[in-house]
Amino acid sequence: MQIVPAIGLDLDGCIDEAPDFFRPLSLLWSGRIHVITFRHDYDKAKSYIESFGIRYDEINLVHRFEDKAVVIEEKGIGIYFDDQYEILMHIPEGVTVLKIRIGGNFDEDTKQWLYSATTGRQI
Repeated sequence: MQIVPAIGLDLDGCIDEAPDFFRPLSLLWSGRIHVITFRHDYDKAKSYIESFGIRYDEINLVHRFEDKAVVIEEKGIGIYFDDQYEILMHIPEGVTVLKIRIGGNFDEDTKQWLYSATTGRQI
């Protein structure tokens, strides 16, 4: 029997940018779903998540970028979706990382990803 990994979903710039993807994913996924968000108000985050029809098992509020990686490790999340390189650079090795493309991280005119010297290296 294969165990389905837990997934982690960012809220802002991820769920709210692609709810038509994340809604059915959350409804069909048989593993646990954690929403990990850089917010301070649990009730507002919960209401916002639920406005998109997302199924979730747990909402995790964090206050620093690095804290998302801590939650991912503590909860045994095997797949993580986010839109910010600043978050993704802290995710533990072995976690499948899926980046969501939004206007803040991709330039449609030049067809190039946007990143800083801290978060990327051109090869």
